[in-house]
Amino acid sequence: MKLFGSRAPRRPSGLSVIGDRLTIRGEIDTDGTVRVDGRVEGGVHRAGMLIVGANGGIVGDVEAGDVIVAGTIHGNVHATGRVEIEPGAAVHGEIRANNMLLREGAMLHGQVSIGAAPVSTATPGASRRLELAQTPAHPARALV
Repeated sequence: MKLFGSRAPRRPSGLSVIGDRLTIRGEIDTDGTVRVDGRVEGGVHRAGMLIVGANGGIVGDVEAGDVIVAGTIHGNVHATGRVEIEPGAAVHGEIRANNMLLREGAMLHGQVSIGAAPVSTATPGASRRLELAQTPAHPARALV
């Protein structure tokens, strides 16, 4: 029996989808997987995995285990695992991750840190299209 004010231990949750006609204004805090096909105006925190679909967009900072971007993020991205940016996707902000994959046609405007050391810095306001070799997809890419 739970008493008022007591909480059950936090368990990993399943998949949460922000649909293409939905805009969320505010912070999202979850340890599950979040797929954004609509728009989030606010941060996404503690997500186990974050997937931003081709028509999805986030204006705010992101903290997750793994991040796959096929849409746009205007904010800083911090991943304890991997960040993957798909063709046609754009990230405007600092990226910190343990591993990163930029696919051919991905856009990145900002600074990147892999591990503890910064790897590249873009001039503010400048953009450059990255063209990289094909590599195997992340297993969750099937959700993109």
